[in-house]
Amino acid sequence: MTAPARMALPLFGLLFMGAGWGGNLTLAKVATGLGAPPAGLAFMEALGSGLLLLAVVCAQGRKLPLDGRSLRFYAISGALGVAVPNVLTFYATRHLSVGILALLMTLVPLVTYGFSLLLRIERFRWVRALGLLLGLLGVVLILAPSDSLPEPGLAGWVAIGFSATAMYAMQNVYVARAWPRDGDALPLACGGLLASGLMLAPLAAAAGGFISLTPPWGWIQGAGAIMMTVNAVLTVIFVASIRCAGPVFTSQTAYLITVAGVLWGMALFNERYSAWIWSAMVLMCAGVALVTRRPRGALALTP
Repeated sequence: MTAPARMALPLFGLLFMGAGWGGNLTLAKVATGLGAPPAGLAFMEALGSGLLLLAVVCAQGRKLPLDGRSLRFYAISGALGVAVPNVLTFYATRHLSVGILALLMTLVPLVTYGFSLLLRIERFRWVRALGLLLGLLGVVLILAPSDSLPEPGLAGWVAIGFSATAMYAMQNVYVARAWPRDGDALPLACGGLLASGLMLAPLAAAAGGFISLTPPWGWIQGAGAIMMTVNAVLTVIFVASIRCAGPVFTSQTAYLITVAGVLWGMALFNERYSAWIWSAMVLMCAGVALVTRRPRGALALTP
């Protein structure tokens, strides 16, 4: 493989992940808007993605670790990174635009750094602290001005969306601290998805039920099937990108999810945003750039 091809592949993967995960927010809005129960949709995506990844793991001759430490890792990472935040996000999709939800995803690296500082996993650095401050200012621009959101009553749903962001960040910190020694990323990701699916089953049964998969399929089933397939494929690409290009490069997916979500929302739902929202996007993206900036001479940590 030529050098330009080796450079182009990680970049293509980054663009694909941004468009795909940003598109999944759009599909979630479509499905919930048509009446899909958020918990049932989250269950379908999590369990379906986990089963697809399990097929990949088995095809490669790998094993899914089932010792006590691994099972605990699956349960906690699955709850923090899939089960709880996805349900919150899917409920919020009924009320918020795709672009604002995607914008909140940009906060994940920023909140992760904030938690890492509190737990003393990361050392304080002025540049990264400035990035965190810019992200917080972006949140203020969304919530404070009376005309930033289409309706003032949506501020509560923005807070719920931010809660999902905080859960994703908590998962990042947990994974950094509890990653099993010599852990294989793909089986561990698979285990987390399967565990989250099992956790979501009783919630889905109690809160609106499951999505029926008996034919004929409609838009809801189609959206759920695409979401779980996209999530499984992008998880594989995400793991491969970390190994190939490193976590700092791969973390830039946060920008592209935001950009893709905004563009999907504008194209499919004719969403339009106030100047406050566009300003918040600029501040948040600048904040992510500062927080994910690797200090000269520092080594990037891989899972």
